[in-house]
Amino acid sequence: MEERGEVKKRILHIITRSDWAGGQKVLYTIVYGLKKNFSDQFEVEVAAGKENGMLFEELDKISVKYHVVENLAREINPVKDLKAYFEIKRLIRQGNYDIVHAHSSKAGFLARIAAKKCGVKKVIYTYHGFWGIEQYRGIKKSLLIWAERFAARYSDYLVFLCNREKEKAEKYRIGNPSQYVIIPNAILPIGNIQKGKLRRELEIPDHVKIVGNVARLDRQKNPIRFLQVAEKVVKERDDVIFVWIGGSIVEDFYAKQVQQYLDERPWLKEKVKILGFRKDAIELMADFDVLLLTSDNEGMPLVVLEAQQLGIPVVSTDVGCVGEVGSFVASVDDTERLIELVENILSDGANHKLNSTSDFRDFVKKYVLTYLG
Repeated sequence: MEERGEVKKRILHIITRSDWAGGQKVLYTIVYGLKKNFSDQFEVEVAAGKENGMLFEELDKISVKYHVVENLAREINPVKDLKAYFEIKRLIRQGNYDIVHAHSSKAGFLARIAAKKCGVKKVIYTYHGFWGIEQYRGIKKSLLIWAERFAARYSDYLVFLCNREKEKAEKYRIGNPSQYVIIPNAILPIGNIQKGKLRRELEIPDHVKIVGNVARLDRQKNPIRFLQVAEKVVKERDDVIFVWIGGSIVEDFYAKQVQQYLDERPWLKEKVKILGFRKDAIELMADFDVLLLTSDNEGMPLVVLEAQQLGIPVVSTDVGCVGEVGSFVASVDDTERLIELVENILSDGANHKLNSTSDFRDFVKKYVLTYLG
């Protein structure tokens, strides 16, 4: 009689929005790695809200099954949130998953509770930073911390991107050390990208330096700080242009703030270019001489890892895990230090490149060990 092979474990990854931002890219990288290297051990599916849908387009390309959770959305709406909870619960029960791996605050809260209520053996939640909590103050922040403490009871493992993020969970008394796992983000290897696309598009001469960022236009990413650095630097030297690649995803308030800042300084418009969202951002980014990250809060931003793979020096506010992955950092309230770091690298960029610390294969293996642990 023929012996049956070991039954594959079924995994559901779930995230709130189906757009193409950092959390979605990390989810995709895990799923891609599982499908490419561990398809003999796991069957993986993905669920997300219907907003945007770019994640679903990428999953189609690698033939990964996905589910649209109609009522799952970022905004708090008690009626829709309750409907989303029952949608998720029904999906988990019908899918008979062995593992549920949740990402992002809303999906993380609803899916962890639903999974344990359905008897799922292994429930994992990855914290892609603490901006969802730390952007608030007072009662709202306290309620969100309480929600994370409550959801942690329904988790087997809580994954953090670096030691600094784990320490935040300890400070907020979320979960307990036996649940904690640190898995730094990684990205897929970047192929052979030819430089020059951004320079050709914006008609930037070769002798002009490019300081850029790839990020959403929102409060967390603080594009106004980027403009403040640009304003000071271009007053000191005329051989530099600042480029921001990325637009608004949830609201356009900060896009309007950026436009107002530039309208009040018309001379700066020649030195600062805002391109909006681009699917080819990595190709454009290859022309950067410096990556300037001006965020108020981060987890482990993938753009930093991309810059390192491309050999681009990184200057950043000291947020999240950035200081642990080889970047030149300044405290969030020290814009003058950011300016100094940018000017130093522009003057002597060759001596400021740092090697990439991310390893895609090791990253996926660590999650596999967590699934099997």
